[in-house]
Amino acid sequence: MEALTYSRALAFKDFLPPEEYNTWQPRKLMSVLIDIDPSIGWSSSLAFIAEAKLGQIPSEGIWSALGKETVLTMADIKGHYDALGSYFHVPSLEQVKSGRLPDFSRLRQRCETLADIIDQVLASRVWNITLGVTSTLPECANEKCKKPIRKRIPTGKDSLEVQCFECKAEYLITRDPDNKVNWKPKMTDIRCSTPTCSRTMPLWPTEIRPGTHWQCAECGVNNQIALAVGRIEDGKKT
Repeated sequence: MEALTYSRALAFKDFLPPEEYNTWQPRKLMSVLIDIDPSIGWSSSLAFIAEAKLGQIPSEGIWSALGKETVLTMADIKGHYDALGSYFHVPSLEQVKSGRLPDFSRLRQRCETLADIIDQVLASRVWNITLGVTSTLPECANEKCKKPIRKRIPTGKDSLEVQCFECKAEYLITRDPDNKVNWKPKMTDIRCSTPTCSRTMPLWPTEIRPGTHWQCAECGVNNQIALAVGRIEDGKKT
């Protein structure tokens, strides 16, 4: 079960946050994959047919089947993985004393059920189908990063929040009716601290924290975000 889940995760590694590479629990890893795109956790069939016109699926004709992929689903993992784990440990003294010992007949039944599921997965004629809608930003808008960002867009989703794996810059991507994808940086314009200066500085969400500093391009003043303690008198801040 672990090997099958890791194999599936590897197929979608370009969409998987690097910090999840160290995740070994199949349920948590599959949960991350499903969050990327629910279809990753579905079994599917792959077939093709020649288009009479580019972009239009023919209403008639014979499809050529390449095969079906049966995946290990989240339901399979939830139903069996943790249950099997309870048999891997020596019974505790309390279990021995109370007579609550493992039921090996139930274990055999569970293993036989799971073996049937695994057999169906391993019998798949195609593996790790990764077809889907993907949008790529060639360069991160963060001047300190500039790394490309790829995002898989699940079916039925017209807007998504995206984070760069490298610098954690955040974006909102939206899909137009003509299927064009727009990437909008999620930035906040912070006004210069000089009262007479109206110049603003766009900052990423991760930059809005104490210690962030910049020089105003308009008046030249050095600005810095810092924590402050205020005084409240008669319900009013001073």
